[in-house]
Amino acid sequence: MLIRIHRNYKGFTIVEALVALVILAILLLGLLSALITAYEISTRNLIRDEAVKIANEYAEKYRNFGLSNIPTNDTFEINRKIRNADITYNINVTSSEIVAGKIKQVKITVTWTYKGKTYSHTIETLVGSS
Repeated sequence: MLIRIHRNYKGFTIVEALVALVILAILLLGLLSALITAYEISTRNLIRDEAVKIANEYAEKYRNFGLSNIPTNDTFEINRKIRNADITYNINVTSSEIVAGKIKQVKITVTWTYKGKTYSHTIETLVGSS
């Protein structure tokens, strides 16, 4: 009498399962790296957007000064917390007369340092007497 043994070869072996897990782990590490990079870029953009807001606020402030009240040079320092970073913004304002007693050019430069790199944003505006 012959006994036939039917073997079920439809499942995964342990080696195949481990190889699949290693491939999945490598893909997840790549995605994690991309996520960290995206978060870093987003934070840097938020910090830059805050610098643009500060520059625009100071431009508006100097536009509302009287022409004779605008100083030639002015410097300020502002601290802001953006996400988990404490950022110090240095504001430098310089002005020069374009037309004597009528129009001044005001240049506002905001600089900041983030992760060892220094960045800046500059805007210029004209202020005239009414």
